[in-house]
Amino acid sequence: MVDVDHVDLVTGVDVAYVNRGDQEIGISVASTYSLTRSSIIEWSCWVGPVTFPYVPTLLSFRELKPVVNAYLRLRIKPQVVLIDGHGRAHPYRLGIASHFGVCLHVPTVGVAKSLLYGRVDRVEGPILDVSTDEIIGWAIQCAPSKPTYVSVGYGISLRSAVNLVKKLCVGSQMPIPILHSHNMANELKRRITKKLAGGASVEELDGECKSSISNYL
Repeated sequence: MVDVDHVDLVTGVDVAYVNRGDQEIGISVASTYSLTRSSIIEWSCWVGPVTFPYVPTLLSFRELKPVVNAYLRLRIKPQVVLIDGHGRAHPYRLGIASHFGVCLHVPTVGVAKSLLYGRVDRVEGPILDVSTDEIIGWAIQCAPSKPTYVSVGYGISLRSAVNLVKKLCVGSQMPIPILHSHNMANELKRRITKKLAGGASVEELDGECKSSISNYL
C-alpha cells in the first residue's frame, strides 16, 4: 500500500470526445501535480478512435485505452493516479480506476462527480453497498454544493485515498490533477474539432500530441 504522507506526484486523467460522421474520437489528457511544488509539472495527451459505446458500469471498456495511452506518454511516472470514475464503488467492485490499477500495477483512486452504485446517508461519509452495508467508498465535500465520490482503485487504502483527494481539493468537485486534465481535454477538443473540419487526420493530430505537446497548443 502506498503511504500518502510520502506522496508528491499525483496524476489525474480525463477524456473528451469528438464526433466526425460515424466515427467517435477520444482525446485523453494525463496531468501530473506536485504537492511540494503546488503546481502541474507535466501533462500528456493522446488522440484516437473509440469504438466501444457508452454503457453504464462498463466505462473501462470505453475509456481504458485512451486513459492508458495518455498515461504512458508521461516522462515522469507518478506515485498515485486519480481516475475520473469509480473503483470499488461499483456493482462489480471493478470500476475503471480498479481496472487501470490492476492492469498497470499503479496505485489508483476513483474520483467521481456522481454516484454509480451504493448509498450515502450524510453529506460527508461512507458510501455503503445497498445490499450488505459494506463500505465501498467515501463522499467528501470538495465543492461547496456538490459531493465528490472517492473509492479505492488499486494499491491504496480508502483512508489514504480520501486524505490524498482532500489535499487536492480547490473548491471544485474534481481535485487539481483531474480538473487540469478536464480543462486541457476540452481545450484540445475545440482545437481538434476545427482541425478535423479542415481535413486533418486523426493520426496527424495524435502525432502532434506525441511529438510536441508544448507546440501543439
